[in-house]
Amino acid sequence: MKTGMKNATSFKWRAALLLLVVAGAVSQAGAQVLTRRDADEIRVLARERVKGLNDLLNAIANEDLSNYERRYLMMNSYMPSNDQIFVNDGVIVEDDVDPKHKGSAPGLDTPIEKYLSNFDLFYAKSETNTIEFTNLVVSDVKVDKYPFVKVFYTQHFKGKSNKDNTPYTPIARVAELRADKSGNDWIVFLTRIAFNSAESAKSVPVTPKPSATYDSLQRKKEPVVSKATDRPPVAKAEDAKEGERVFKELNKPNAEAAANARKWGAIKLGAGVAALAFGAVTYSMLNKDYKEYKKLIDNPEGLTSYAKPGIYVSVGAAAVGLGVSLTSLFDFKRAKQLSQ
Repeated sequence: MKTGMKNATSFKWRAALLLLVVAGAVSQAGAQVLTRRDADEIRVLARERVKGLNDLLNAIANEDLSNYERRYLMMNSYMPSNDQIFVNDGVIVEDDVDPKHKGSAPGLDTPIEKYLSNFDLFYAKSETNTIEFTNLVVSDVKVDKYPFVKVFYTQHFKGKSNKDNTPYTPIARVAELRADKSGNDWIVFLTRIAFNSAESAKSVPVTPKPSATYDSLQRKKEPVVSKATDRPPVAKAEDAKEGERVFKELNKPNAEAAANARKWGAIKLGAGVAALAFGAVTYSMLNKDYKEYKKLIDNPEGLTSYAKPGIYVSVGAAAVGLGVSLTSLFDFKRAKQLSQ
């Protein structure tokens, strides 16, 4: 009898252990697998998002912007738009607009819309930038329900508060961000901003719940699919004749056309030189930022992978500059032919 009970107990333990192993395997299968390239890309994008937050606050604090322009920037930062940096309008920020707030405390959680409005209202405006984020450190990418990362930084409010005379002091902040795959690219958005603490450093980010308004606007962002009834435009006979007349008129050789060709040749030559200069400057800036990136990330990728697509812009600008400069030579040649 005892032997039978012992065998039954042993069987139950083995069954429970098997269930745990199966559950773990299922969990691992469902988890998203990230390559080193994915992780590095997410880190770089997260760093840029936090820099974008720095730029947003400086823009709101700029006295040259109108109230409408500031409201436009604020709303676009958390609603579906090309300037969006927050995942949605449900993002929570621990308030630091009040200079007396220097660390986490109950009652500081503020919805993003109210936080930005308070910042606009109580932080003094100026002509120059007065907000700076320094000592940016990007954490490793972790995967829960989605890949997430944290960026730790020191925040400097160098301006004044309109609320009281308490001076701002540098404070340690942490930004939480989630990453989502869109085609072959990663998109990273801010999900929370808080005071840096042991608790906030270890916590797993939770995606805030968006409002019904956000969901409605997000659905409207879907691309319009071309209908089967859509027909390509067809040129009318009179339009075609007019086009031929204009073409012949434009190609009639005369002194005015020659002068015009010389003028455009000079303009293109100047534009080509400017594009070449822009390409060189852009490449130099990317190279400088890449050096900062290497300090924060172990085994970083090469400059080409890190700086994409920016490095293509710099190389492209140089190529365009060279091409435009060359086409200017053809303009000068055409001017010579027309004047003969």
